[in-house]
Amino acid sequence: MANRGSLKKFAKKETKERPVRFRRYKYLFLIVCEDQKTEPAYFEEYAAKIPQDTIYLRQIGTGRDPKGVVQRAIIERQILEKEAKREVDEVWVVFDKDDADENATKIKRFTDAFQIAESENFEVACSNEVFELWLLLHFIDVDKNTPLHRTEVYKFLHDEIQKIPKFADYEYDHKVIDPRTLEVIFGYGDRDSAISRAQILMEHHSECEPIKANPLTKVHLLVQALLDWIKYFS
Repeated sequence: MANRGSLKKFAKKETKERPVRFRRYKYLFLIVCEDQKTEPAYFEEYAAKIPQDTIYLRQIGTGRDPKGVVQRAIIERQILEKEAKREVDEVWVVFDKDDADENATKIKRFTDAFQIAESENFEVACSNEVFELWLLLHFIDVDKNTPLHRTEVYKFLHDEIQKIPKFADYEYDHKVIDPRTLEVIFGYGDRDSAISRAQILMEHHSECEPIKANPLTKVHLLVQALLDWIKYFS
């Protein structure tokens, strides 16, 4: 697993024990996720890579559907701006298609999520069907022409992780966060290849509505944005 380092420990201590001194930070970055466990924990890993006093990164899990994530992001942006007494520089919303095509109500809420995000100038890192597709791309290519149900993504990810001798007894459960999952992704996965694979999927589905674009993940755009800002401030 990536070394969290003293910077993350310092940031965590600062957040819990005394008010954040926002004037020290040059850039405010907000990520609001659908998932309450794996996704925030994944993005938390990038906090360890941020040079001190440059980027303030806040990642929040909501447990809401896509529209609910975007609506929560509006509130969280207001909260952060009030705390920092300045505008938030960049807001990303992270959500999955999941079963959004199950009925008319869910379809509308999924569509609304994109419309509201655009009106609020939020960047969208969506996945069809699930965030775990992004994790899977750290290990293998997936056929851009063959839709993947989320249960297949879970199984493929499980199988790839079990191929690593140290994790032969690994059992993937998308309902809980297993620290070993991120240990595998950051310690054994190929992020650069994942970005390239995700880009291929995105380009292939560029003319499709998000609800029909499967397999697709745009999480790589958020990851690349984080990496670019970290490089800029380093």
